[in-house]
Amino acid sequence: MTQYRPKFQRSSARHNPLRSIVGLVTLLLCALVPNLLLAQTTHVPSKSERDDTVEQLKKQLHQIEEHHRKELADLKDRLGVVEQRQSSLSDELAQNIRVGAYGAVIFESFQDRRSTHDGNFEVLISGQFHDRIRVYTEIDLGLPNGTADAEQAYVDLLLTQAFNVRAGVLLIPFGKFNLDHFDPRRDLIRPPSVARLVTPTTWGDLGFSAFGLIPISDNVKATYEVQVINGLTDKFMATPGNIPDPGLQSARTGLRSDNNGDKAVVGRATLKFFDQYEVGLSGYRGDYKTGSQDLITGIAFDTEFKPRNVKIWENFQLRSEFARFDIQGSPTLSSLWGYYIQLTYRFWPSALNSTILGRHFNNPTLALVGLYGRTKMNTVASPTGSLTGEQMIIGFNYRPVEDYVFKMEYQFNNGQFNQFPSDGFLTSIAWIF
Repeated sequence: MTQYRPKFQRSSARHNPLRSIVGLVTLLLCALVPNLLLAQTTHVPSKSERDDTVEQLKKQLHQIEEHHRKELADLKDRLGVVEQRQSSLSDELAQNIRVGAYGAVIFESFQDRRSTHDGNFEVLISGQFHDRIRVYTEIDLGLPNGTADAEQAYVDLLLTQAFNVRAGVLLIPFGKFNLDHFDPRRDLIRPPSVARLVTPTTWGDLGFSAFGLIPISDNVKATYEVQVINGLTDKFMATPGNIPDPGLQSARTGLRSDNNGDKAVVGRATLKFFDQYEVGLSGYRGDYKTGSQDLITGIAFDTEFKPRNVKIWENFQLRSEFARFDIQGSPTLSSLWGYYIQLTYRFWPSALNSTILGRHFNNPTLALVGLYGRTKMNTVASPTGSLTGEQMIIGFNYRPVEDYVFKMEYQFNNGQFNQFPSDGFLTSIAWIF
């Protein structure tokens, strides 16, 4: 008979107590070891340690703020220095640089053409940034032709009273009129024909010059200026007609490069007596075309008389000028010359003091002006071998102040070599400031 054994007795026979103990221990280690490790690596700071950390952060923040504060203060100081320099420069420029201008509005009515308005506006800039260095600029705005140009733009180095140096765009010292051509200073509206056709006023060029004043006695002074410039070119015109200005007017360089390798020399010397009488002598010599040694030579003579302390004559002013150029090797134009004489009489009737012409003006003046001039151009282009011109002008002007003038004049023009081919009426208002 088979003996019966309960099932639990078979299962207990296969169970290993040691294996169970090992498994239990393993589970306990898995649960406890991470906590022990975390407890060892994680440190919870105390209150004192937290206070020390906050103080350190505050100190670091304060240091950063202090550093940036110093940088900001330094930047403000630098900005203040720059602003001060700019202000000083502006003040210095305001003190040393002067800006002015002059202009004229002209109405012309000639018999052979329609009447027209013309104008001339120029900006004047002068300065002296050292006791012995000065600059001057005269810019023609180009009205009505629309082309601005520098009539003068030079710098002076003042060495002695008798010798100084100038460089830049120079006004050519040939004759008196070219140097004293400002509209408000003139008593007549247009230049005389000799100062437009023979001497090409306004005449400027690039170059260098030496100038000075030499006192001879208490009442006699001598002045001079000698220039080395590019000089005249071969673009002169020898035929009248549709050409507005025959002669040397178009022979100017226009401030462009020289068309030949040689430079021209031009100069003027004057004697002044008692600051009332002036006599001037000018000369010019220079090549005028490429690949040739042919010359243009010129000479000019001018006078100005302003008698003083002689009751009959002290209101009169007499001006005159003669100019001549000779041209070698030209198949069209060999020579040209001309002159003018101008007499001005200034007056002011006391009866006009209470009128609108004299009221509130310190020294208004009226003036009567008369001018006579002749011009001649010797050329093979004309069947007669020469062209001549004659000019007579009668003018009147009114100056409420010296720097503002209202002018009227009538011109009588005869001949082919003239600034205007027919008679005409002109009026203008000119000013300078």
